[in-house]
Amino acid sequence: MNPTITENEARDQVEAYVRGAFSVLPAPAARELFSRNRSECTDSTDHGPAGRFEISATYEVTGLEPDTFKAQFEAVVKWWQGHGFTVLTDRRPTDQYVFARNERDGFDMSLQANELGKLYLGATSPCVWPKGTPEAAAVVEEPEPEAAEVQEAPEPERPRPRRAPVDDEDFGQTSWSDGGAAF
Repeated sequence: MNPTITENEARDQVEAYVRGAFSVLPAPAARELFSRNRSECTDSTDHGPAGRFEISATYEVTGLEPDTFKAQFEAVVKWWQGHGFTVLTDRRPTDQYVFARNERDGFDMSLQANELGKLYLGATSPCVWPKGTPEAAAVVEEPEPEAAEVQEAPEPERPRPRRAPVDDEDFGQTSWSDGGAAF
């Protein structure tokens, strides 16, 4: 089991990436925290065991007019490309959604706008151990099988791929008034 950065380091890096991408937006732009999550990894990045978490934060970008979003998308994508990110999903012009991954460290970022004129910028860490290394698991002693018993070898755990580089949720159908949606 490979060590990772800690959960706190992942949270700091998520915030640093959001600040960096946000810095290319024009002066009237402001950020308001929309969601901050700690989610157990069910689709791990390295086919590893349970007990690791993804750390994410999404901000609503305020102060910008929707008719400027095209330019804002271009500016953020350019920042990503200059900072080790590769755009994996770009739904423009049909939908205002772009998703990128930093191949060096596995962090993801997305920029998304909806028909209500709202713009969201977010980042998500790869799967990390809370303290950077796996927690010591308690060892449970199993009784020795009797000679007559036949034990079958356990099936090896199947690798679990990292989540797809797109948001499975239909962004246009999300109710943004309840404050509970996140990507």
